Amino acid sequence: MQQIKKRLLELEKYCQTWQTGIFNPNLLPSKTTPESDSRIEQFRQPLTIKCPDGKKRLFSWHLRMTPGAWRLYFSEYLGPGKIIIGYIGLKLK
Repeated sequence: MQQIKKRLLELEKYCQTWQTGIFNPNLLPSKTTPESDSRIEQFRQPLTIKCPDGKKRLFSWHLRMTPGAWRLYFSEYLGPGKIIIGYIGLKLK
């Protein structure tokens, strides 16, 4: 639970400073990466999540959490200062 809270706070802090431009994963303190093309093809359905606005979006960006193989998937699609959390849980297998 502590790792989840830490990652959510990192994203919140980043959103407070992200005023313009595209999402920059290098400004987050934790390693942030998109899923590989092969994993997107394999897990497209579970990574496609219905958002509060009713649209389905692919959640590829993720933060890793340890111990274990936990992930926090999010979308930056809405633009500066807005990140949607799509999934928090074990790595998809």
